[in-house]
Amino acid sequence: MHDDSKNSVEVFSIGHGRHAWADFLALLRRYEIAFVCDVRNHARSRWVQFNGAVLAANLLENNIGYEHLPETGGKKIAAPEDLNRGIERILEIAADAKTAMMCSESQPLTKHKIPRANCHRVGLLAPLLKSKGAARIIHILPNSDSIEFDEAATPSIW
Repeated sequence: MHDDSKNSVEVFSIGHGRHAWADFLALLRRYEIAFVCDVRNHARSRWVQFNGAVLAANLLENNIGYEHLPETGGKKIAAPEDLNRGIERILEIAADAKTAMMCSESQPLTKHKIPRANCHRVGLLAPLLKSKGAARIIHILPNSDSIEFDEAATPSIW
C-alpha cells in the first residue's frame, strides 16, 4: 500500500534570526503558516520573543500552533530513534496544517562560492523529511522570498 497523504506534504523552513516579532509574524502570514515546529535543542534565544514560552504564547494569540521538538537535533546530535520520531511528528503535523520547522539560522545556505547548509534544517532534517515522503521543502528567506533546492546534494556538516 502506498500512503499518498505524506507524499503531498509540503514542509516550510524558517529561521527566526534577529527579526522583530512583527516581521517574523508577517513572514508566517505571507506563507499562511498555521503551525510552527521548533526544531532547536533548547527553545531559548537571546531575543526574548523567540524563547519557547513567549513564542508559543505569541503564536497562539495569532492562531498559529506551536510544538517544541528537541528530538530533531540541532547543536546536539539526536539519537536515531529520537530523530526519526521528530521527523514523523513534523510529517504528521504538516499533513494536517501548513507547517514551518523553525530554528535560529535565518539563511538556509551559506554565501560560499559553493553554498553549504547553514543549519540542520537543510543539512539534516530536509533530506530525511523528503526520504520519508515529504513532497517539497520550501525555505522562507528573511526578505520574504523563498527557495527550493536539492538539500541532499548540498554540502553539509550534518
